[in-house]
Order: sequence, then C-alpha cells, then structure tokens
Amino acid sequence: MAKQGRMVLSKAGFAMPVDAPAYQRPPFYYRGVRQIAVAFETDTEAVVEALPAPLAVTEPATVVLSFYEYPWSTFGPYNEAILSIPVEHRGRALVYIQHICVTTEPPMLGGREIWGFPKKLAAIEFRSEHDMFFGTLQRPAGIQLASAIVRAERPGNPQQARFPPISCLRFIPAADEHAERPTCAEIVETVVEQKFIEVWEGTGSVSFPQQSTLDPWGRYPVKRILGASYNVYDMTLPFGKVIDRL
Repeated sequence: MAKQGRMVLSKAGFAMPVDAPAYQRPPFYYRGVRQIAVAFETDTEAVVEALPAPLAVTEPATVVLSFYEYPWSTFGPYNEAILSIPVEHRGRALVYIQHICVTTEPPMLGGREIWGFPKKLAAIEFRSEHDMFFGTLQRPAGIQLASAIVRAERPGNPQQARFPPISCLRFIPAADEHAERPTCAEIVETVVEQKFIEVWEGTGSVSFPQQSTLDPWGRYPVKRILGASYNVYDMTLPFGKVIDRL
C-alpha cells in the first residue's frame, strides 16, 4: 500500500531543495564591498532591441560596466561583473541589469530565483596595480569578454554614487511543452541599501576584447566614456517587488 508524502509548504525550506535550501531568506548583508564602474555612451537602437518592453531608455543611451569584490557577505565571498543600463519605468528612474556574472553558486541561485538577476558563473578578477583598479570577466576561462580600468583621482559625492532602484526581468520558462506563456515574465525592482566608506571619481576605460554569441557582453558599441568611479561600502540586499509583467 502506497504511503502519502508528508512534505507540505508549511514544512518546506525557503528555497530549493526544500529539505536542504541552497540559500537563506533575505536580506543579505555585505561588508567592505569594493566596486569600480565605467559609464559609456552607446547606440540607442542597440539598447532598445534587448530592453524589456515595459522599460524605456532616454537618448543618447548609457551603459555601465562594473566589477565588484565581496570579501564578506552572508552569501559568502565572491566577485561579480554587471552590464547595466539607466532606464525609466513610467517616468521613474531605474537601472536595468542586462548581464551579470558571479564566481560562486549561492548568489547565482538566489539572485536568479528571488530577484531575477540573470546570473551565470564565470571567472572574474578584481585587482589593483600601481594607481589603477581593474576587473576582468572570462567565460569560459581564457575567453575575455569584458574588462574595465579605473584610476581614482578625486573624492566623489556619495549621493551621486548611490544606486537607483535596480530592475531585472525575472523569466522562468514553463514546464509544459504546450504552454502559451512562460511560468514567470515579470519586472522586479530592488532597492539596495548602501553605507559608503570611500567614494572616488577618476579616469576609466572599458573593453570587450572577445565576442561571444552565447554571452554578448560586447553587444553595445563604446562611443565615448562618460565617467568612472571607485567605491567602498557596506550593503544590504532586501527582498524585491514586482512592478510590471510582460
């Protein structure tokens, strides 16, 4: 005689696997984050082709390539690279994350499942040499998709360095072969809390040395550099909220 399973939602963990969750419930805490970011002007038409329909971009379009070193977080230590775009949603300023890579599994799983961060695993380096901070992204190892260099030259404004709300397209395909829609296709907004320790502006550059159709980090042409920064801060990553659907 078959026995009925006893695992019900009230007994399930926060994440999969439900009897051994891969990560805990937000918020997540970060200490001593180091970040470099370089903003550049690009082709607006190239941006709108890949931008979810509920979002809009003002001309000329701007893209930001940023690298992060997280020496301590409740996800554990890891590095990260992000390609993002300043956008609008119904007149409100947001940042849309186009691509994002990390070096470890817990933040990849949690980022994708909770907030819709389109994370993949990659080899990411964050280093300093002489008077420069630089980051590199390789996927697979040996194929350099993106790099950024920043020289910190003058103190910056913490208010200008603060992240606008982050937005992502949380997309989950349907399990049913004949489903007409994905299980989930929604725009999620997340407001990150930052406490700045160091804020610096300076000179920067970006490059996308090798192209990949599987990971098109170099899809946006670099017309001119608009700004560069190096920041150190503590951070809290809370739950997000759904603001629109496709």
